[in-house]
Amino acid sequence: MTSGRIPLTSLLGASSLAATLAATLAGCGDDVAGSTTNSTGEATSTTAITSSGDTPATSDTPTSGDPSTSGATGSASSSDGPELTTTSSTTELASTGEIAESSGTTSSASTTGDTSTTGDASTTGDPPCGPGSPGPDADADTVPDECDLCPAGDDLKDSDGDAVADACDPCPQDNPDDSDGDGVCEGVDKCKLGDDNIDGDNDGIPDACDDEVLLVIPNGSEDYDVAADGALVVTRGANGNIYVTCFNADRSVRRPEFIAGKYDMQPNDVPPHPTVYMARQSQKVLTTWYDRNGGDANHRLAYTLLDDKCQPIVENKTAIQIASGYFEFHDGAIDAVGNAVVAVSPNGATRVNWIDASGVAKVQQNAFDINASYGTHVAMNQATGAGILAAQIHSGNGIYYRRFKPDGTWQDNAAVQVPVNYHYWYDGFTVGMNDKDEFAFLWRSGGTTLDMRFFAADASLKKNVQRVTIDFEGWNGGHCYDSFRLRHQEIPLRGDNFVLGEVYNWITPQQNRITHHFEYTSAGELIAEDSTKFNLEEGLTIRVDAKGFSYLRDNQGIHILAAYP
Repeated sequence: MTSGRIPLTSLLGASSLAATLAATLAGCGDDVAGSTTNSTGEATSTTAITSSGDTPATSDTPTSGDPSTSGATGSASSSDGPELTTTSSTTELASTGEIAESSGTTSSASTTGDTSTTGDASTTGDPPCGPGSPGPDADADTVPDECDLCPAGDDLKDSDGDAVADACDPCPQDNPDDSDGDGVCEGVDKCKLGDDNIDGDNDGIPDACDDEVLLVIPNGSEDYDVAADGALVVTRGANGNIYVTCFNADRSVRRPEFIAGKYDMQPNDVPPHPTVYMARQSQKVLTTWYDRNGGDANHRLAYTLLDDKCQPIVENKTAIQIASGYFEFHDGAIDAVGNAVVAVSPNGATRVNWIDASGVAKVQQNAFDINASYGTHVAMNQATGAGILAAQIHSGNGIYYRRFKPDGTWQDNAAVQVPVNYHYWYDGFTVGMNDKDEFAFLWRSGGTTLDMRFFAADASLKKNVQRVTIDFEGWNGGHCYDSFRLRHQEIPLRGDNFVLGEVYNWITPQQNRITHHFEYTSAGELIAEDSTKFNLEEGLTIRVDAKGFSYLRDNQGIHILAAYP
């Protein structure tokens, strides 16, 4: 048995190949008997027609006259030429095989050759083909070369019964030959769910059947996102450029790393901190970043929108511009078809803007002013484009939100406070919203305490949940730092459920950071939990797709795990 790419003929089904063989043999001179049907589907007559266009008569006696038929039964009599009577139309058959229609009830055919009345009439054209037929036969399979479907060998030997001769079949023992179309014969295919040739972590298990894949990003990444089918996008900033790499759902590269935007940066300036968002359905990609943009008066949150092939729709556009704005803690979200929202709280007031699926930004506006200390997060109902924008004051009891409708108008008249026992520094929380407008908050309330709060679509409280964790601070002391400082930390969804997790700061010793992730219903009921060593400090670094895989980022790359948590 051999493996490899298969020819087009092996991709056809047995019935298609049988039909092709029959048509080929007929084209080389075989007589084909066909039945005609009337409008009710009943068979009306059967006529053997040779490939040269001659029409056999109904008797064994050659005629020099004009045999004719009368009545609906097709009985023949001699006259000046062959005449075929039908009950529906008249067709004139010339010696060249041309067919002309007329409106009468009889048809006449003139011929330059003899017409026999047997069912297997001799022809004036090509000789018959098929096993045992005369003619040159280079591969000695008894099928003449003129009709040979497999010149490489015996047309009649087909071990797997797929209507492809073994000599022309790379997979002569397999039917089907290659169900997943990866060019690997069925009998030796390691992974019938996908391409055996794609093995991102080189562990010998094709990615499509691998429960744990490490996708190494050669130049590193600062943010990433996934679509419903597992298509993936990553971004980073370096040397004045915003770089993006796009992957297909099978983890092959959709577009290698390319420059998606530009930024201006001075010494001791805030880095661009690019974020990236992939639409669940349309797979459009939004990337945003901070750009000094030539001077203090021009500080802006810039963006580029890409299509599903990661080609630009718009590039280097401005979403929010604020003089001397501090844009380190910006955030955004995108819905299933590519409408997006971005937000930032640079100088106390929380600013927001919407970008439509064609890349056009609206006019930026102030969402609210709670004297926010940078921490800003936003989530969207991906099915409708509605969403929630949230920000916080410095550590304490000061998380606020305001929900918006799909058209960008506000559902809440003003910012609504979320009473919490405590939250950390500039960025101690995050938020998520499902396709039913239900939403959840996640925050750190202490060195060993993580809190969750679940809300209905009408903003009524469903449940409070508190979990005990390892020491977030790393020692017994008062060194409290941001726990959600990494950008783009919208709580991911599995259906309508929320997938949450523990977050730790850079002080927490790495060897102690076995991170737990957990799935809760929108009512706050625990569904599943699991733990992993794949994590980064100051980040809810988990994404999920609709196929049951989770994507966890660390300094090695992106780990893709099946059925986690």
